[in-house]
Amino acid sequence: MAAEQDLYFDAEVSVFKINDGTLRNISPYINELRGLPGQYKMHDLTTHGSVGERPAPGLQTNRLILEMLFNMVTDVGTWTVLKNLWNNTTLAPFAYYPAGEVTDNPKITGNAYLAIFEITGRVGNQASVHAELAVNNGVTLGAVSA
Repeated sequence: MAAEQDLYFDAEVSVFKINDGTLRNISPYINELRGLPGQYKMHDLTTHGSVGERPAPGLQTNRLILEMLFNMVTDVGTWTVLKNLWNNTTLAPFAYYPAGEVTDNPKITGNAYLAIFEITGRVGNQASVHAELAVNNGVTLGAVSA
């Protein structure tokens, strides 16, 4: 039996891949990834005579936020990948493995548009990138298969 501490993972083992025409692993350049799996828009089903609110889940609303280091590595750099997504304005398949690509570990997949692409430069600091992906038609929660 695995020790309980083995069930926690450092974010450095996380893997994020996106297809900008080629499937690319941009994990090494990500400082922070948040927004997955997302949330549901809640509908109010409260009727007369209810003693409290009666919410019900509706559509998924998912926005994937990436904070990254700016770089121009030819094959997988943030400039290379995000520039392609920005110029193509097409859906890009992605896969996120929050605990690494080990069999039976969690896997979140979907398709998204690059909605926000901002490069920030401050004198004396490394240039950074803020990107937001608007997920199309929700995400799928699954597991890494062998």
